[in-house]
Amino acid sequence: MQIKLLAVSLAYPPLAYPRSIQVARLLKFSNVSTVLICADEANARKDKTIEPDAQAKLEACIRVPVEITTSGRLVDRITFRFNRGLWNRRTMAPDNYGSWKTAVLKEIETFRHENNYAPDALVTFAQPFTDHLIGLELKKRYGLPWLAHFSDPWVDNPFNRYDDLTKALNLELEQQVVESADILVFTSQETVDLVMAKYPGELSRKARILPQSFDPALFQQTVLAAVSKKITIRYIGNFYGPRSAAPLIGALRLMLDVDPTSLDNVCFELIGISDHAVIRDAGGDLLPPNLLNVYPSVDYHQSLQLMLEADGLLVIDAPADVSVFLPSKLIDYIGAARPVLGITPPGTAAKLIESLGGLVADPANIQAIGESLCRFIGVLKERRENLAAEWGMETVRAQFEASHVAASFEIMLIEMSSAAS
Repeated sequence: MQIKLLAVSLAYPPLAYPRSIQVARLLKFSNVSTVLICADEANARKDKTIEPDAQAKLEACIRVPVEITTSGRLVDRITFRFNRGLWNRRTMAPDNYGSWKTAVLKEIETFRHENNYAPDALVTFAQPFTDHLIGLELKKRYGLPWLAHFSDPWVDNPFNRYDDLTKALNLELEQQVVESADILVFTSQETVDLVMAKYPGELSRKARILPQSFDPALFQQTVLAAVSKKITIRYIGNFYGPRSAAPLIGALRLMLDVDPTSLDNVCFELIGISDHAVIRDAGGDLLPPNLLNVYPSVDYHQSLQLMLEADGLLVIDAPADVSVFLPSKLIDYIGAARPVLGITPPGTAAKLIESLGGLVADPANIQAIGESLCRFIGVLKERRENLAAEWGMETVRAQFEASHVAASFEIMLIEMSSAAS
């Protein structure tokens, strides 16, 4: 019999969050009967090309509106800009979806009574981490076996700027989730090691690894010679926070200083939201015309096509001693089967790219990036002789196919449900 699954994920298509893609894909390929609670977020960006049939396999999809008053938004914007710690305390940590949590719990209670619904298991997908707080309350109310799925670290996320009070609040909430959930799912071993290091061994034994996935059916091989005479290398995704195009620009300028002909017949494209001031300050305006072109975001379907039409693809991460992040765009790159160069610190993404046969350079080392780019361009020029060939170690790529990842997810649910019965 299929497991009857109650799932909570604020992010779900057509909301244009990376998390929407991964949750929809996992549920689509899993052999479970799912009632999903997700968000109806009026002001969020939508993308109808993200898993357009996302609801087809669901038993029910309950979209709960995210209600934030106009005055509340204004106060949040001002507070967030000038005092991040106060913003977190004001919203009661970990995010600004406290009112959505209340509405979700009410909708679930109504659905259960009206449909005599008794699920076998509960799954919550974060972030936002309010999803896990909803799971915490549902666990208390109904005693369901609960799988808490983390896309990123919570308290240990190096990009969170917590003050002491906000960190203490989030740590208390995270600990409650870690202690109450039956299985804790992370996207990499490095994330498990980081998050669970502060907990005793018996809690660490709850941790499992489940990466993002790609759907092979979405990728059609494209012949590149008709697209561009130039070697085209693309970065597809947004820049934000400490992640920027500055390491790439610095390396391109260094390459041109050493050998002005090194980038002949090569072009780089940044597709997504970019801070043009950062690009200018890094010297992007000083590069030769059309060497580096910046384009706005495209919809999900177009992004996949642009991957297929590129000679090579770039991952660009923020500098760090070690990075535990597994960018969802990297998983799509694997689906596109195009060579990848990672400008990324040691850690999860770097290990994966190298295991595929790609190249890696630390974003803090401009010279190493330049040297890797030279090698990468050489590889891409050689590949022009056989454009139809898929790239990437096949045994590695297979681990990220949607059917394989979904099967692992089902095993976790069966394990959890059996232990609870």
